[in-house]
Amino acid sequence: MEKLFYWPVWPKTLNQRFGENSSCVSTDGTNKVITCNGNNPPAGYKSLYGAAGHLGLDIKAFHGQEVYCARDGVVSFIDTNPKSGLDIRVISIINGVEYRHIYEHLLGYKPKVGDKVETGQILGWADNTGYSSGDHLHFQLEKTVNGVFVPIDPLPLMDNFYALDILYIQNKILYIKEILAKILDTWGDKLRTK
Repeated sequence: MEKLFYWPVWPKTLNQRFGENSSCVSTDGTNKVITCNGNNPPAGYKSLYGAAGHLGLDIKAFHGQEVYCARDGVVSFIDTNPKSGLDIRVISIINGVEYRHIYEHLLGYKPKVGDKVETGQILGWADNTGYSSGDHLHFQLEKTVNGVFVPIDPLPLMDNFYALDILYIQNKILYIKEILAKILDTWGDKLRTK
């Protein structure tokens, strides 16, 4: 399977995988989130994800850690829903397929809706907003199926590289190309004047 996305935070330590159902939220109105067996929650709690399970990857991140864009795209929505907390949604079209990558539980964000964002560009900072039991990044990936976004497991599509490293490599390649162009221009000028 082709690797299409890069890790938005580093190191890539997973706290919860796609489809797992190990988080429960209190039913007393305090919205306390605990680790539990979502299929058999303790008294006073209910599964946070229901039968479908967790819809993304929870990646370990410290409070305020920078979160980077996993693939070039356009910011389509910034959500402040109390359940997910602050999140940014980016749309990428890859090989004719539309993907939406979602970065949840953020402390703050940089881009605006409609902004083009590049792989490795800072989107925001990790936090614990919304229904969450600690600082981390919830990274969710969806693809269009018959015009509707459907959650998919991001892990098989994740490359081993860190998104910020990809930006660094792209900038170095661009720099090398510019230097080579200047050298060729200089040599061309010298050859033309002879």
